[in-house]
Amino acid sequence: MLKFKVILILILIFSFSLYSLTFEEARKIALDKNRSMKISEFEVKKAEIAMRESWASFYPTVSLQSSYTRLLSVPQFEMPMGDGSTQYISLGFPDNFRNSLEVTFPVFTFGKRFAVKEIVGKSKDMQILQHETDKMNLIKDLITYYYGVVVAGEGFKIAEGAVERAEDHLRTARIQYNQGRITKLDLLQAETDFNSRKTELLNAYNGLELARSALNMMLGFSLDTLIEVEGQVNLEIDTFALDSLKDLALTGRPEIQSIKKLSELNSISKSLQYLSFLPDIAFVGSFSYDKPVGFLNEWDNDMTATIAVSWPIFQGFSRTNAIQKYRLTFEQAVIRENIVKEGIKMEIKNLLLSYRLNKQKLILSEEQLKRAKEAYEMADKQYKAGYISALDYKDIELGYRSAEFGHLNAQYNLIVSAKQIKVATMMDKEE
Repeated sequence: MLKFKVILILILIFSFSLYSLTFEEARKIALDKNRSMKISEFEVKKAEIAMRESWASFYPTVSLQSSYTRLLSVPQFEMPMGDGSTQYISLGFPDNFRNSLEVTFPVFTFGKRFAVKEIVGKSKDMQILQHETDKMNLIKDLITYYYGVVVAGEGFKIAEGAVERAEDHLRTARIQYNQGRITKLDLLQAETDFNSRKTELLNAYNGLELARSALNMMLGFSLDTLIEVEGQVNLEIDTFALDSLKDLALTGRPEIQSIKKLSELNSISKSLQYLSFLPDIAFVGSFSYDKPVGFLNEWDNDMTATIAVSWPIFQGFSRTNAIQKYRLTFEQAVIRENIVKEGIKMEIKNLLLSYRLNKQKLILSEEQLKRAKEAYEMADKQYKAGYISALDYKDIELGYRSAEFGHLNAQYNLIVSAKQIKVATMMDKEE
């Protein structure tokens, strides 16, 4: 029994440590287990399979056909003989076997097979880049959810502190009421404040659980998995320059590379349409082994070899229209590339403006928290000494609690905006 208890304790300790996550650990888990990332990975694997399929046109195709036919009634015709008798001649045999093996190999296609292979290769590259884009967006969302849990945990601690202060205030109010220094109304107000703080603590706990559930979904865990994050809301201030951030993003973002690949793909597709005006040369070899053969009910074989030329001379102007379509598609790709670039520039600018604003808010919130804490400590002493009213104490304590939450939100907003800048500009792929 003792051994079982020891094992159970070890399992519990291991389970809790297993889900105590740093951001880096959460990032690795999300990239490995997130369901959306799984779908994206499957798309890459499908593109790789399509790439292998494109090699099929460089190999011969082999087909085998075999059949058996039973004639219930064999056709005959009559031939009168000179002696007055009749000769019956069968036009076939009851049992008929047909077996053939055919090999087809495209000898020369004027580069069409290579063009198709290159198109599939570009498509695979684009899918890989889309996977990188999905990873980047996932990490940006993970930053919000992960540090949302961090902040929710810190908010729960602030709510706990508010409950402790309200409880201490209630004890003081009861002493002062017993001493006749405050009215019954003031005591009731202190009790009401204490209950309100407990309600706020319950709301903070519920918010923490909701944040954990959202992070669980992001990580691919079940919603009720217990997670303890190890992140801190403290952040070292960075200095970002808008021009350098734009250059980094336009150089490293997968969307830019994907647009370039799309332009290359359209160019190859247009070239393929020109190649479709040229003929294809193929070798066709066949071997047959049949029974009956001719008028003999015997097995016999036959072998043929053919060089075939296929030249689609006219297809109703479809190829000419296709070339015009690809020309327009290429022009669209150029416009789309400019749109994507401008969108990335706007995204980086907005992130940087948000970061600078949050940095200023953090500085102001630190000053506000410092003054609010100092005011609360003074008010606490003065209230216990009977120098200020319960209403004055309540207002100052409320200001202190608001300053705590304001400072916490400022830290959260700053760390999220800073990390999202690094991810959006590909500064640190590990972020």
